[in-house]
Amino acid sequence: MTEQRRLLAQAAFGALLFVAGAALGARLAPTPPASPDLLVADTYRVERAYLVSAHVRTSEVDAVLGAVVGAVGLDYGKYDRVAFLDAPGMEQFRPREGSKSGPGDVIREPTTIVSFSVPLDVATLRRALDAIRDKHSYEEPVIYVQEVWRTRATGGDDKNPNRWWNRKSNR
Repeated sequence: MTEQRRLLAQAAFGALLFVAGAALGARLAPTPPASPDLLVADTYRVERAYLVSAHVRTSEVDAVLGAVVGAVGLDYGKYDRVAFLDAPGMEQFRPREGSKSGPGDVIREPTTIVSFSVPLDVATLRRALDAIRDKHSYEEPVIYVQEVWRTRATGGDDKNPNRWWNRKSNR
């Protein structure tokens, strides 16, 4: 093998390792945040936030949501108490040895998924999670936290005919 071929082979192998390492790193490491300058439009901007979803017994939704509102307000722009309640469904589980109720049969409970976003701030997230855990009746509440991007209005769309305040039917 000539010196030139050997150097080309080493460069190709190095490039392959770099690409494989980058692909593996992309799966293992979180994606770095995009520049906010790239995520601004005429009428909105995008910001990082936490999205919290909790499975709550349907009969306890008001108490849990009230505790979260009391703890963090659930502000979203010019609105507060912003949360989403999915249609009631059924959650099932079976208590195992070591649970507070002891081992038992499968239990099905009517639950509602309560979801909301909070700013990307660990102290705010902690207050929201503490509020859920304080009012939730389960020993092990099902709560998911995701880091997400959310949109925020920046104005500039007052003449948009699709806005509720611009519809002729509202006048």
